[in-house]
Amino acid sequence: MTRTETSVSAIHGTGAVSVTTFRLLKPYRPKLWGAAVKELDGVSAQLAAQLHGHVVAVRSVQLAGTTARQYDLAFVRNGDHLVERITFVLRGRREYELLCRFRDGQSETACSLLQSSFRGG
Repeated sequence: MTRTETSVSAIHGTGAVSVTTFRLLKPYRPKLWGAAVKELDGVSAQLAAQLHGHVVAVRSVQLAGTTARQYDLAFVRNGDHLVERITFVLRGRREYELLCRFRDGQSETACSLLQSSFRGG
């Protein structure tokens, strides 16, 4: 497990889980959801491109009492077909980025545990 001031992560083989926090320039308010979704959709497309993959699922989910945006990015690394599930939670001046990586077609238990244990600040 690795910890920094703004993140905590654990990696095992090709699997990974992490939570990273970012400070927003302006406080997020729920009425900004539409604009936030557009921006996050663009960010997820850029992340997928960096991985030489593509976005395979997009959804809004309830997490820690708020609506969050979640993306599944599919890509291949060293011959392994992987999915990175990234969930963005916006709360006040904080953005939380929850990430879990798993082999495509395998158990998503780590993602479920990460999401169910997340409380945010």
